[in-house]
Parts: sequence; C-alpha cells; structure tokens
Amino acid sequence: MMKHKKVLDNIISLLKERGASSVILINSADIIIDERVRLKCRVPVCDSYNKNLMCPPHVPSVAEFRETLKKYKKAILLQVSSELSEKSAKAPTEEVFLPARKLHELVNLGEREAFAAGFRFAAGFIGGCCRLCDECIAAQGGTSCRVPFKARPSMEAMGIDVIATAEKAGLPLTFPIKNKVTWTGLILL
Repeated sequence: MMKHKKVLDNIISLLKERGASSVILINSADIIIDERVRLKCRVPVCDSYNKNLMCPPHVPSVAEFRETLKKYKKAILLQVSSELSEKSAKAPTEEVFLPARKLHELVNLGEREAFAAGFRFAAGFIGGCCRLCDECIAAQGGTSCRVPFKARPSMEAMGIDVIATAEKAGLPLTFPIKNKVTWTGLILL
C-alpha cells in the first residue's frame, strides 16, 4: 500500500504542476450517484444528447455505472478553475470552456499515469460533454469516435452528482457560475 500511496502522491503532484487548481484522493464510495443528474440530459434536452458519443444514450446506464463503481476503491477528484471576464460571467462565451479543455487533458494524463503505475482499470471522466472535435461524429449518426483514446464521458453522463461529490470531498462548487468557472473531473482507480 505504501508503494501505491507514493505513486498516487506523484500523480497528484503532476496534475497540480500541469494546471489543476485542486486535486485530492477520495474513496470511491464517496462518489454520489443520482439518477436525476442523468435525467437533466433529457429534461430539458441537452444539445449534446444523442449528438455526442460520450453522452447519453451512447454511454452506460446509471445502473450499470453504479454496479461498476462498486469494484473501485479510490478515485482522484480534480478541478480546473478560471476567473471569468464580466462578459462571460453574464452569458457563457468560449472563455468558459477553455478550462474544460485543460481538465480533459489532465484527466487523460492522470489516467495514463495511473495505468502505467499498475492501476489497470483506471478510468477518467470529464466535466461537461466531450469537446475534442468541433462536431462529434454522432451528430451525423456515426458510431465510431475519431479520437477514442482521448475522448472521455462526462461525470454527469454517468449519473454522478458532481456538486454533491465535490462538496463531500471538501471542494465546494459555485453553481450557476458567476465570476469564476470550475470544471471537475474524476479518475477511478
């Protein structure tokens, strides 16, 4: 276990060095799953619903994810925050999504590092929908991701209550966003 602690401490340090504003190790049992989160993908319907392969209905069901989550013991919860201009604070602009791209990079980096360190089932999840492509192939009915080794589903798509999970971990979020945006991701170990 000491070896794993050192490895995880190194991954956490690396993620902070690369731009994460917060990174902590949590017990996977502290991840809050709530079917109502997934319901928000459909009521009102999200513009990514059925138009993004990393969003519903293309990802596992909440029940399936809940069962899979039971097989994990730990997770890395990470955040990327950025102050917003007055314009973005009033109505979301591209500035709001720049930290989401950084988060996506960091989730992939952390997952890759965890896998290389022996966590063979490491699995990363981003905040919000995947935005790696200008338009996901799913929008035209495609089913094969252009970048399958980079694309990751959102925590929300899996039914994770991001706000409750972050609060339970001591990383409160302000939502809706005001002067600062914070994107949250997760790496199951």
